[in-house]
Amino acid sequence: MDDRKYQGILSHELSKVRKLEDFAKDLSKSMYEKLITAELDKELRDDYIEHIIAHKPYKVTRAQFKDSASDALREEIERITKMLNDPLMKPTPPDWKKDKQVNLDKVLKLKRMRAKLVAASYGTTRSIARWSESKIVETYKRLEQLRAKDPTVRQKPVYPPTADIPQQTHTSKKLPSASALSATALRQVKR
Repeated sequence: MDDRKYQGILSHELSKVRKLEDFAKDLSKSMYEKLITAELDKELRDDYIEHIIAHKPYKVTRAQFKDSASDALREEIERITKMLNDPLMKPTPPDWKKDKQVNLDKVLKLKRMRAKLVAASYGTTRSIARWSESKIVETYKRLEQLRAKDPTVRQKPVYPPTADIPQQTHTSKKLPSASALSATALRQVKR
């Protein structure tokens, strides 16, 4: 093998190594950022809970807020502030059942935001599904600002209003009994 071929092969292999090193650096950086955001979210939740405990106008314990999201805690702080500023407002604890109820409009809105972010190439469906609600909202706001400035960015799709979406209806038709099902199964086996 002559020197030029050997040099070409060597430089090609070195470029592969550089690409792998760059990939490893990017991967470690993204993993570190995810770790930081998880730690910051935990610290933020702890700070919110501390603030609620310090300024509570009603009886509450830390354990009652342990499963609450940081967005819900922030809303509770705003509610407490309103109660403290308005003397006519009765100090009431939060509705603990409300956190467990699913707000369908909010879920649909987030689902559409995720779809729009995927359509605008902000990430894959799987990766965006792992994002927190606040990150989705912030990224979507940035996308809207970019759309306002740059008309070449993919525009948002038009969705039908939620009232026009047909809901699944339950029929009062009875299901076949177990004996009817077993008779049907026997007939099918005989064929």
